[in-house]
Amino acid sequence: MKIILAGLPKTGTNSIREALTMLGYQVYDAENNFEHLHDQWTKIMTVGGTADDFREMYKDIDATCDVPACHYWEEMHKAFPDAKILLMVRDTEEEWLGSMNLQMRMLSTCGLYSAISRLSPHCSKLQRFLNNAIRIAFGSVPISPWETYVPNNQALRIAYRNHNARVLQVAPKDKLLVYKCSEGWPKLCKFLGCQIPDDDFPHKNKKGEILKNNMNDTSPGYRQIKREITVSLCAFVCGIGYLAYVVAHASRIIY
Repeated sequence: MKIILAGLPKTGTNSIREALTMLGYQVYDAENNFEHLHDQWTKIMTVGGTADDFREMYKDIDATCDVPACHYWEEMHKAFPDAKILLMVRDTEEEWLGSMNLQMRMLSTCGLYSAISRLSPHCSKLQRFLNNAIRIAFGSVPISPWETYVPNNQALRIAYRNHNARVLQVAPKDKLLVYKCSEGWPKLCKFLGCQIPDDDFPHKNKKGEILKNNMNDTSPGYRQIKREITVSLCAFVCGIGYLAYVVAHASRIIY
């Protein structure tokens, strides 16, 4: 691993993932960690892990971001002491809090997400994984599509402050960059020793648009979700058709 992305969710994790990908790095985000390292991360979030676990998990990966990885940045740096640490932050704590609550509220009130969670076992499994990761990072913040999201702003603020303060206190100063995605390419590329690309710096998941974007995702995981939705809907339609046939047939027998 070359870069440890220590920024919490809603500090530009999707943007920095895309930016690093454009620079040629292989980056695992939350969905990649779920798809490829589900069992390892479940063990770590349940009973803990070792430096050897992280070295084995990320020996061929350049960087990882978002939950649950950002919460374990310190343990990961022990496994990869030469890795650089990127702490993404927002302009203000209130800006981060508002963005975090907006994302969580959209997840809990999105009817489409709720339906998908019911129709796709893979999506339901992903939701449980993310729930566990968010509870690890923030204490207890439900993102169930079946429950109304009630934010605990005090707990979120404390989690944000404590996380950032720990990074600033412990991370080696010569390997740490505190970064806002609004600063674009120059500061990031200087820190990484990369040439600035000709393309504009990417800005992803503005105002929670990730829900809409995921509907067009072509990754294997989302293709599996779409297949499971199709199968579930077909089974539901066939079941309704069979039930209608049985009722109609029974009615003819009675009369």
